[in-house]
Amino acid sequence: MRMRWLLSALAAASIGSVQAQSSGPAAPATAGPAATTFVVRFKVKSGKNADFEKAMAKIQAALVRSEPGNVYYDLYLPAAGSQIYVLIEHYRDAAAVLAHGKDPNTTQMVADIKDLLDGPMAQAVSAERLILVSSKP
Repeated sequence: MRMRWLLSALAAASIGSVQAQSSGPAAPATAGPAATTFVVRFKVKSGKNADFEKAMAKIQAALVRSEPGNVYYDLYLPAAGSQIYVLIEHYRDAAAVLAHGKDPNTTQMVADIKDLLDGPMAQAVSAERLILVSSKP
């Protein structure tokens, strides 16, 4: 099953529609108050790791001020020397997800990283949306 990737920010940045693999049907961004997490993988060009990390740090700093509904926006590198980064971002509710898609910082981040990716956005980025079903008490 395929779902549209990560909101209107990509369209707003004129990147086109990026799609991602999903294990089930996509829920609309406005569906219910559930907390939502995105797991996004970026394939970065060799030699561009430092530039990519700098661009991501810039948006992380901006989100603290502009998106109170964003709980975390953490970037991981699975192994030293890897060209694949994993971003895990968590939002309190559907409204926070929508706010992220409309935030100019998100649009700017897409513009900042597109030339750092190893291939077109649709091939170098994959995303999975996870809607919270239950959590520890």
